[in-house]
Amino acid sequence: MIRRGSDYIKSLKEGNHGEVYYNGEKVEDLTEHPAFKIPIKTVADYYDLHWKDPALRVYNPDVGEETSISYFRPRNKHDLRKLREGLVRIYDFYHGYFGRSPDYLNVWTMVFFAHAEDYFGKVFGNKIMENVINIYKEATKKDLFYTHAIVAPMYDRSKPPSQWEDPYIQVGIVKETPEGVVVRGAAMLSTAGPYAEMLWYLPNIRRDTDPRYAIFFSIPTNTKGVKFLARRGFHPKDGFSEFEYPLSSRFEESDAILVLDDVLVPWDRIIFFKKPEEIEGFMWHTVQLRTWFNWHFVIQHYARMKFYAGLAIAAAEAVGINNFINVQEKLGEILIYLALNEAALIAAEEAGEELPNIYRPNPYISIAASAFNMRALPRVHELLRLLYGGSSIPVPAGIKDFENPEEAKYVEKYLSSKGLSALDRVKLFNILWDVIGSESGLRYEQYDRFSRGDPTIRWANMYTEVYKEKKYEYIKLVKEIMDQMPNPKR
Repeated sequence: MIRRGSDYIKSLKEGNHGEVYYNGEKVEDLTEHPAFKIPIKTVADYYDLHWKDPALRVYNPDVGEETSISYFRPRNKHDLRKLREGLVRIYDFYHGYFGRSPDYLNVWTMVFFAHAEDYFGKVFGNKIMENVINIYKEATKKDLFYTHAIVAPMYDRSKPPSQWEDPYIQVGIVKETPEGVVVRGAAMLSTAGPYAEMLWYLPNIRRDTDPRYAIFFSIPTNTKGVKFLARRGFHPKDGFSEFEYPLSSRFEESDAILVLDDVLVPWDRIIFFKKPEEIEGFMWHTVQLRTWFNWHFVIQHYARMKFYAGLAIAAAEAVGINNFINVQEKLGEILIYLALNEAALIAAEEAGEELPNIYRPNPYISIAASAFNMRALPRVHELLRLLYGGSSIPVPAGIKDFENPEEAKYVEKYLSSKGLSALDRVKLFNILWDVIGSESGLRYEQYDRFSRGDPTIRWANMYTEVYKEKKYEYIKLVKEIMDQMPNPKR
């Protein structure tokens, strides 16, 4: 099944969301709230996009019906390319923004399903294997919007959560009952949590050997005890619109702290249970969830790099600085990042791994490209600031400035440029400012830096985890030369 946008909005109005708090108040109607109505409309547009673009709908042999491309399990290189091309079309629609789109967690659910037997069944038994299969089939049938929360609150990183004053700051199992397990705690940062219908919870790393923290599950967000404490919205200020905030007005996505207040998780919603020693292997080496979500990030970044390149070039040509060598150098740097992202996606397919149950992108290339972008994307923001200096500050920049005849004649005279009318220049530089200077733009920059964790750690992980075994191949190349070198005569 593939829903339409109206189905999603109707579902939210019927109460299929968590308990949401914003600015000290409980939100009753998310669809009309200024902090949430923008991303809700964008999610609805995502569903409708499937009906406008046939490439996003595919026959899914795993369930015997048509589903979103994001549920499609690739079995070979051609399938992975098909999945990638579909996801690129989605993120081209978003111009590389709106990373917590429904497709993101749909891919996770598909990956879990692919490993239902060879991982979940072998490690946790048949009951959990059946849970994984049934959750995937339910997801494809209902096409609900999943989000996730995977990071423990930063209470005291010097100690494991079991040694904190309250051991239930990180989500943990309180007790087991015949119906399921009761969990308590919080997780960050649940982007899209307030307006998602379903939730995946899992700890992204093993912070403790205590088995109470080793649980992965899927539940509806309207389950009793599920609460979201939302940050303040970065939507356009009162009195302004998409003219002044062309990106914030479309791609602002809410972030929230997830609180699980003694939530009962039924046994049939649990896919990972009380084996903390499995967490790192699950993420890096067996299911390789990190390979998949980093590959997905690179798709998002590739779409955004295309947008950034277009923005940088359009603005440079509009104000006549595109022939300066220092400007060309910066434009060239952006284009290099764009080309490297495209190359990484193609290479990850060509050098992918064909397993009996799934064809997955090359882990070395996917994770490396995503880690590289933790520094490349903020660098592009820096380049956009350096290229246009003070002219990036949009003064004046409102649509009403053009509607007042007394003011408009000055605006049209003094804000025009060699390549653009005043109106088009203001539109262009409003886009630029929304990228590099608005609250929403700065939030995306911070997210790009840290959404996969501390970039220092992620770069270090290339040595400690990603190339953990493969590094010996490179050491061998050096030792071959060493072995050919003469030894001193004794």
